[in-house]
Amino acid sequence: MLHQGQTRNNIEDPYSEYKKNLDIYKADDDIHMSGCEKFTNAHLKDAEGGAPKICNISINFLNDLKKKNDSFYQEDGCKYLYYWLHAETKSEASEDILDVYKKLNNIFNDQNGGFHMFDNYINRMDNDIYQKVKKIILIYDKFNNFEREVMPQNSQKKCTSECITLFTSCVDECRKVYDYDFCNKLKKFREHYNYFIQSILQCKGDEYLLKPVDVFDIIGMIIIPFVLILITSFILQLLYKFTPFGPWIRSIIVKKKKIWDNISQEENHLLHNYELDKDDSKKPQYKLAYNSL
Repeated sequence: MLHQGQTRNNIEDPYSEYKKNLDIYKADDDIHMSGCEKFTNAHLKDAEGGAPKICNISINFLNDLKKKNDSFYQEDGCKYLYYWLHAETKSEASEDILDVYKKLNNIFNDQNGGFHMFDNYINRMDNDIYQKVKKIILIYDKFNNFEREVMPQNSQKKCTSECITLFTSCVDECRKVYDYDFCNKLKKFREHYNYFIQSILQCKGDEYLLKPVDVFDIIGMIIIPFVLILITSFILQLLYKFTPFGPWIRSIIVKKKKIWDNISQEENHLLHNYELDKDDSKKPQYKLAYNSL
């Protein structure tokens, strides 16, 4: 059932499920994970609930990730927890937050059966990953705000949103240093957004749509047909020269040529006769008078 002010087009960002789980853990004061009761950290002194609370939430979250048999889901979950730790500490100092994250991961590994399964993900965390997660979440928030503004459709029609500027800057970033996960999330957002603009709002014109993420997407429609033509021509030449296909097609071509030559000759012959008849019809006819004897 839809909530008031919400439509079926309202879309959740790729990290929304992780947020919901963390919100549930945060509201539950009965979660107690091994090793968290005495956990302290200077970077968590201003966090709501203090360091032990953040520890309980984080370890419980990692423990649930461990149960998922999906590496992509687990990696995205590790990224979102890194983002969440920034938000909870209200800190933009990625190195400090990474220090907290690694210490929490040690508790997870040593006292909660983590078996170092997320070490590779967590050790790669940096400010770049944090900023990209933040931008993906922000662009979905902007879209949903835009949707609430223009829906229902009896309100004033509007075809442009703040998403375009943010999306364009993200695409520029994606093209400079290609990050498959980041770029792929942009592609999925573009599909949702363009569908909403074209099919729901029925805005006409490419200027209202988000541009392709990859440069290849832009030039692909131009280059691919020519490449296919060249490849097809090359393959046909090889088949013609080095396989039985060559003599076979050659014999067909010769037969076809003879047939067309015969047809052409017949047409020329008929045309020639027609012209002769036509010329004869134009010649004056003479009647000779004979004297009677």
